[in-house]
Amino acid sequence: MRGLYKRRILIKYASYSCITYSEVGFILSHRFSVGWWPSGGTPTLARRQSRTECLLEPSLRYNPALNGLRAIAAMLVIADHCRVPGLSGGYFGVDLFFVLSGYLITRLLAEEFSARGSVDLPGFYLRRILRLTPPLMLMLAAYLALAPSLWPWYSLKAHVRDAALAGFYLSDYAHAYWLRPTMLLHTWSLAVEEHFYLIWPLAVLLLARVPFRRRIAWLAGLYLLATAWRSIEYLHLGWDIAYFSFDTRLSGLVLGALLATGLPHVGRVSQETADGAGIIACVILATCLTMSSWGTPSAMVWMMTLVELAAAAILIAASVESSWVSKLLSTPPLVGIGLISYGLYLWHYPAAVFFRTQLPWYQTWPLVLVFALTAATASYILVERPLQRYRRGLTARRRGVRVSDGEPIAVPVGAVASRRL
Repeated sequence: MRGLYKRRILIKYASYSCITYSEVGFILSHRFSVGWWPSGGTPTLARRQSRTECLLEPSLRYNPALNGLRAIAAMLVIADHCRVPGLSGGYFGVDLFFVLSGYLITRLLAEEFSARGSVDLPGFYLRRILRLTPPLMLMLAAYLALAPSLWPWYSLKAHVRDAALAGFYLSDYAHAYWLRPTMLLHTWSLAVEEHFYLIWPLAVLLLARVPFRRRIAWLAGLYLLATAWRSIEYLHLGWDIAYFSFDTRLSGLVLGALLATGLPHVGRVSQETADGAGIIACVILATCLTMSSWGTPSAMVWMMTLVELAAAAILIAASVESSWVSKLLSTPPLVGIGLISYGLYLWHYPAAVFFRTQLPWYQTWPLVLVFALTAATASYILVERPLQRYRRGLTARRRGVRVSDGEPIAVPVGAVASRRL
C-alpha cells in the first residue's frame, strides 16, 4: 500500500509541476523513494544531475493548438485534391504536416532521452508501427474490396501492386520514378515520414552527445543542405522526383527538429512575438496557397521553403497559450478534426479521385468531406483509440511501471503532446 501511495503522489505531482510522466516512470522503475524530494522545490533526478546537458527541456505537455494545425493541414490537402478553386497551393498542407511531425517526434525522443538517458529504439519503432500501420491496413483492405468495381479498367494485379507499395511504405520513390501507385498516390507522404522515423532516433542519439551550439549548427546546416538538394534535383531530374522522394522532402522534417531543439532554450516567447510571428506566417501561407501552381519552379524552389518557415512560425506562436494563433487553433471544431486527421488523410484521396472525374468541385468537396469524416471517425473509435490505450500500457510495461486498474498510466508526456502523433 505504501508503494501504491507513493506512486499516486508522484503521478499527481507530475500534473502540477515540471516533472514529466516519463520521469515518474523512471523514478518508479528504479524504486526511488520520495525522501530525496527537496523541500519546497522541484524534484531533480540524481542521474540527470550528473548529465552535463539535457537534450531538451523535458516539459512537453498537451497543446490542443497542434491538433488544430493538423486539422488545417488536412483540410488544405483535401481541398486541393477536390480541385477547389482559389487554393491552387493546397498541396502545401503536406509541408505543414512535415514540419509538425519533425517537431513532435524530436520532442518525443528528447523527452525520453532526458528522462532515461537513452532511447528505447525497439519500443519507439513498435509504437510507430502500432500508430500508423493498422489504420492504413484497414483503408487498404477496403480499397482492395472496392477498387476493382470503381476502376474496372485497372487490372486486379495493378490494384494489389499499388496496395503493396502503400503498405510497405514505398510509395514515395515508386511514384517519383515509376508513377505508381495511382489511386493511392497520397500514401507517398506516409512513406516519407516512415523513412524519417526509421533514421531519426539514431540521429537524436548522436545529437544528444554534442554541445548545444554544435547541435543547432548541425541541424541548421542539414536544413540548408536538404533545401538546396531539393532544388538541385528539381533542376536536373524534374518535378516528380524532387517532390515525392524522401531525400528531397527531408527539409521540413529537419526544420521541425531544429525548432524542437532550439525553442526550449530561448526562454519564454512573449505574446507580442507570438502574435507577430502568427501574422507573418498567415500572410506567407495565404500568398503561397493562392498564388502557387503545381509543377512550377517558383513552387519548388522558394515557395515550399517559405511554407516550411511559416509552419515553424506558427509552432512558435502556438507555444504561447495566450496568442491569437493558439486560441484560434485550439477551438473545439479544429481540435476534433485534428484528432481524426490521420484517418481523414488516409480515406479522402480514393474518394476524391472517384468523384472529381464525374462531378464539379462544389459537389465533390462536400461528398468527399462527409465520406472521409465518417470513415475517419469510425477508424478512430474502432482502431486508433484502442491502440492508443494499448501503446500507453505497452510503454509503461517496457519501463517497468506497474499500474493498477483505474490508476493513471505513467507515459511520456511527449507521446500525447498533440494527442495523436
